[in-house]
Amino acid sequence: MFWNTILTVFSIFLCILLYRTYVVFTPDKAIFEPCSSSIDRHSLKFDQQRLQIFQKLLQFQTISYEVNKQNFKEIAKCRDFIKRHYEDLILKYSKFVQLHNIAKYSLLYSIQGKNPNLKPFLFSAHMDVVPAGNVTRWKYPPFDAHSDEDFIYARGTLDDKGNLFTMMEALKEYLNIYGQPSRTFYVALTHDEEVGKSGAKGIARYLAQQPFGHNGQFEFVLDEGTVIVEEAFPTVNNPIAIIAVAEKGYASIEYRISIAPGHSSMPSTPTAIGILARAVDKLESTPQPSQFGRGPELSFLHGITPHLNFPLRLVLSNIWLFGSAVQWVLSQKPATDALQRTTTAVTLISGGEKENILPTSASATVNHRIHPADSCKKILENNRRIINDDHIYSYRILEETIRQTFEKEREPIIVVPGLMLGATDSRSYTNLSKNLYRFSPFVYRYDDLSRLHGDNERIRHNDMQRGLNFYFHLILNNQLENIPEKQCNPQL
Repeated sequence: MFWNTILTVFSIFLCILLYRTYVVFTPDKAIFEPCSSSIDRHSLKFDQQRLQIFQKLLQFQTISYEVNKQNFKEIAKCRDFIKRHYEDLILKYSKFVQLHNIAKYSLLYSIQGKNPNLKPFLFSAHMDVVPAGNVTRWKYPPFDAHSDEDFIYARGTLDDKGNLFTMMEALKEYLNIYGQPSRTFYVALTHDEEVGKSGAKGIARYLAQQPFGHNGQFEFVLDEGTVIVEEAFPTVNNPIAIIAVAEKGYASIEYRISIAPGHSSMPSTPTAIGILARAVDKLESTPQPSQFGRGPELSFLHGITPHLNFPLRLVLSNIWLFGSAVQWVLSQKPATDALQRTTTAVTLISGGEKENILPTSASATVNHRIHPADSCKKILENNRRIINDDHIYSYRILEETIRQTFEKEREPIIVVPGLMLGATDSRSYTNLSKNLYRFSPFVYRYDDLSRLHGDNERIRHNDMQRGLNFYFHLILNNQLENIPEKQCNPQL
């Protein structure tokens, strides 16, 4: 009788696991069907002329070093080049296209729609780049914009001039073909995303005074962000487009200690540096608590679960049972561990005045990228403890456009929500809309991840062409008041 009961309970338990694995988490058949949110089959080409313009844009050394320390001369040249190259948009379509100069160096293109009742949307990109580092490690000089058969090499290709260029070219193409749109939209090009927020803040203030802006009613905001990844997960052969629906917060905390001076021949222990070093060691060796299941990472895992093979599919279909194991697996790699917790990185440290004088003070700056389920207050409290011992419409349009422009013949693309680990200009646009998305329409493989802010940054010619079509069709698809149930065609 006892063993019969055990067997019955086990059978029921197994049935629950398998039901969730193969019924609850069934692949969405829609992704295996041809897709096109619009009936338009127009396709943009990344031809030689566009390549040369993009190379010119990349050759401006628009470097941001720190707040108020930027290569403003080059940024001004880049800004003026953009204004000249797209001047015909203002001249030809002056009745509904305007250009606004914001915070001296940033630009905002305003395209007024025919229907004032439709909520506007905003595209955002930035023209500044991080320093190139040790240029001897680059295959080609970082600002030569060298192009071979497959890639363009330059600082800023991925972050973020690739987005800027494809966005503006798509805008130009759309206006030349369709003229005035039904829905108002804006294109923001900021100058200091890497080190500050004056450009994005200025744009946010301006747009807050426009219709739908004062009460945060923009349909959506799309900024740079997560990308399309290939070969990123075991047993998943499909490319995965990750739309970041949230991004981590940013906090840098300086810890400073001061003690009485002394001579190194008669040292007191511990010194200021010694005390600080122990505190830093504790912070680095004690991760912030996992917030697994309290942020977008759970939706991300659920999105890819139906496309995994057994036994991974069984595990991720039943996180209620295997959650602790999943947390442990995520914690084994920095890139995945960052999805589930606030990260801690000691980025600056200083102390001491002279080699034979005991240091009277020492300081360390700790940078935290804050998980959406955490807060600055919680992080500060944790550090003290350690040291002391309605966005369905806009999301669907974005999802459909990604599928429309990125599907492969035998590898339908999986689109899932995710978390942006870095900070973007979108944090300045929270007053405009609750639907803030961070997505860059480019394919990353494993070896591309280290190129972002690293050596040999590059972008594929194919990605530039897909980017052109992505932004073009995203503009076009957002002129619809409602989404058709089935209109899909990937031949772009």
